[in-house]
Amino acid sequence: MNRRTRMFHVEHSGRCPITRTTVHRERRPDMTGQAKQTQSRPRLGRGLSSLIVNTAPKKDSGTYVAVDESAKPVVEALEVSIDQIAPNPYQPRKQFDKQQLADLAESIRQQGVLQPLLLSPAGQAHTGGKPYVLVAGQRRLQAASQAGLNKVPVIVRQASDEQILEWALIENIQREDLNAVERAQAFRDVIDRFELTQAQLAERLGTSRETVANYLRILDLCDGVQKLLLAGHLTFGHARALAGLAGQADRQLALAKRVIKDQLSVRQLEGLLAADPTRQDSQPAKRPARTKPPYISDLEQQLTQQIGTRVTISPGKSKHTGKMTIEYYSLEDFDRILATLGASVDS
Repeated sequence: MNRRTRMFHVEHSGRCPITRTTVHRERRPDMTGQAKQTQSRPRLGRGLSSLIVNTAPKKDSGTYVAVDESAKPVVEALEVSIDQIAPNPYQPRKQFDKQQLADLAESIRQQGVLQPLLLSPAGQAHTGGKPYVLVAGQRRLQAASQAGLNKVPVIVRQASDEQILEWALIENIQREDLNAVERAQAFRDVIDRFELTQAQLAERLGTSRETVANYLRILDLCDGVQKLLLAGHLTFGHARALAGLAGQADRQLALAKRVIKDQLSVRQLEGLLAADPTRQDSQPAKRPARTKPPYISDLEQQLTQQIGTRVTISPGKSKHTGKMTIEYYSLEDFDRILATLGASVDS
């Protein structure tokens, strides 16, 4: 589709501390009649693509951007002094790779900050008297400061403390390099802050409830193992296996150190946990289980999908006997399963 565009020049006085850049976007017809409602109600899992556009202010007396003559301005990018920006009090990301941060700082020295940071006017959050609080873009802000910049391009959006937390969590949860502990803490923060169930969070993030549950179990690991995981000495798979040793901090840490020393795979660690005679139930390792009939495996799969958690069926020694095990990973999970089965603690 051919569109007429023209170059739009924004003049600014040398006395003004803020450079304003008006960004235009192609206007699209509203085919559903619900666009305004969608835009006015931020929701978890929406992502930041609808909040941030790629805008790079030039280093001259003004800024030039391509403009669609038929469009209306939707976003205004500003340049704000770094010392006017307070850190996000809800930032779930605690650690940043120093080398990656240095690489980003060097890129910013050469190219500038290519994507604006997202800020909100200072509200209830403690900001030390600074007029803005950072919502998204912690790495870019740190790298820009490291690169020696005094100002950074930003987009300012009015947001409540709840929205600041939500947007920060969205940005970080959707980052593939977010470490497992920080991701688990972010999941827990979202669940607690917005009073969501694991299933609701999973649905909004586009993942499975089991994935959310597995991450939350990592928070049950002792501090020593969590530090090893944060440092990259253990994988998420190792941590998930060790999380089965709930309340056994010494064993968790001892096995974690053995994994590192002997460079054990996740499968090898799981083998140690299965064969260890000192495991939690203090029973000797069992002989390999008999292969289950296909119809039993099919029933397990159906029940797992229906209830939303792992279900196992074990035939007994006598004919027509056995047991069915339904796993849960928290009290919230337990209540959800009871509700699914039509039962409750009060009944």
